[in-house]
Amino acid sequence: MIAAGLVGLAAIGVGGCTSSTVYDGHDYRFTPASDSSAEGVTSEDRLRIIDVVREVLADHRFVLDRVDAKRGVVTTQVKTTQGIGSPWDGEQGSLTQETADFVNQHERAVRVMIQEDGEIVVSVMVQRVHRPGWRVETESIARSSHYVVMGSDGRREPSRTVTPIGNDGLLAERIGEEIRARLATDQRGG
Repeated sequence: MIAAGLVGLAAIGVGGCTSSTVYDGHDYRFTPASDSSAEGVTSEDRLRIIDVVREVLADHRFVLDRVDAKRGVVTTQVKTTQGIGSPWDGEQGSLTQETADFVNQHERAVRVMIQEDGEIVVSVMVQRVHRPGWRVETESIARSSHYVVMGSDGRREPSRTVTPIGNDGLLAERIGEEIRARLATDQRGG
């Protein structure tokens, strides 16, 4: 029974590695209910939205990278998770994403933009980390080593590179819906 479970998990893992549609999502866009939507977003509205965005991103344990209230942009630093290996992180929206993040080293960064007309755009970019020259010791991870990779021009290649692989539309939607709900609660209560 355990062997069958492991074979099933391996099959899902291989599918998660080879599938290019794991992260083919889009940005999540919405316009919060507001009395001032006809004339655009006011500076007070923008500050209130940014405060809510900060709270929601902090609840998802993202570290803020940049907050530009004048332009209405909030970005986060990249966050790494190990998929099914880190069940306390809730970034993944499906078993396929859980497996893909477990098999590969993926990082996510969130960007929230407040448009002039009040529309809010949430995007979650996923990137894959590559570590060329890393020799993993199978018996003791502490004995793993790195070797230097030289490029065709004779220069040393970086030991860590990242490749954007797509957008996580499921996470963008969850974050956007939380922002929308908190803005609606804030507006009714305040």
